[in-house]
Amino acid sequence: MNLVVLASDRDLVPKLAAKLPAHWTLGHHDAGFPGAVQQLRVGAQAVVLLDFHAARATASAELVRQLRQMRPDLCLVAVGSTSVPQVEGVVAALRIGLRDFIDLDADAEEVQNVLKRAAAPSASAPMPEPGRKAPVTLLLGVRTGMGSSTLAAHLCVLAQQMRAAGNQQDVLLLDMSQPAGDLALYLNIDSQFHYDEALRGASRIDATLARTAMARHPSGLVLLDRAPGSEALPPSDPGLLLQRLRGLFCSVLCDLGGTPLRQVPGALLEAADEVWLLTDNAIASLVSLDQLLRQLPAGLREAGDRLKLIVNRDDDEAGLSAAQIAQRFQLPLLATLPDRPRLRASASHGRLLLDDAPRDPYLRALAPLLARFDPTTSTPEAHGLRDRFANALSSLQWKTK
Repeated sequence: MNLVVLASDRDLVPKLAAKLPAHWTLGHHDAGFPGAVQQLRVGAQAVVLLDFHAARATASAELVRQLRQMRPDLCLVAVGSTSVPQVEGVVAALRIGLRDFIDLDADAEEVQNVLKRAAAPSASAPMPEPGRKAPVTLLLGVRTGMGSSTLAAHLCVLAQQMRAAGNQQDVLLLDMSQPAGDLALYLNIDSQFHYDEALRGASRIDATLARTAMARHPSGLVLLDRAPGSEALPPSDPGLLLQRLRGLFCSVLCDLGGTPLRQVPGALLEAADEVWLLTDNAIASLVSLDQLLRQLPAGLREAGDRLKLIVNRDDDEAGLSAAQIAQRFQLPLLATLPDRPRLRASASHGRLLLDDAPRDPYLRALAPLLARFDPTTSTPEAHGLRDRFANALSSLQWKTK
């Protein structure tokens, strides 16, 4: 294999050479002088390696743009590290559209496999294993302000903490709500790689990318959201992206709070195992629920077992009770959540209620949702789901304020 490092120095050459077979050719072309790309003389079968460590990622991204204009036939591969201080380089490589990334912290076999895959015709990230298909749940507020993002954040963090022993896959929270970026604020994490970018590069989504580029909560929960300020959802079909994500995670929750139904991709509605409709007791919310049910695709309305109802901020004195709402709209009532002002107080400090009051009634009311969302939490064991749920809450630090 003919490899050429295009960089301003030779630092990468000895590091790469130590992980490659002796018969592979590894050269260096100095990118530090003007016209370096124009003077690059390599055959169409060569693989060009670019330095995407964080400090050099911007310069290497510009080299990629020039190479694509002048030599679109070349195979380009990013080289860097997936360690936390260097993750910006990984994101930069993905944003510029590079399909393959060599992690210098990986062993020699993995490095060689990446290069072989990159050099192969029509190479792409390997498809997830056929038997692995995580359930997808859509959380759809009947109108803006129903509290879907708050619910999604707490439910997914709890599900991540309560995964069955031996489950090596994490929970994915897919944030397609409006306004974009709220869930990253609630979870207090910095998201750099977004849904729009994942959608454009769906064929490159693999375990390495999910581990390094997607935002991660301290609990291990993975967040894939949209960039703050994003308007309508991209019209592109998310079918391939969903297929890959379902093979990489144990459960996927998609928050669609505030997003008009007409903007929700049809492929997402078809792929969902369940659609949870979130409402409250207010008359305006019930009118919105009625309108939403009329707008849902006929196939989804007829498949009644996929539609579930959640009543948030439940108040029997506000009109119809949760049970009466479920009966009126002929929907299975999945959960009733109490109105808890402390949720808003915690959010205003950039925290979850899990941090401030782990035994709060709101969190206990999430138990039936956990059993539906992540099947691994409902596996029969010596302790039932209720006991495991209580243990998970009890393990969190108790705070009174």
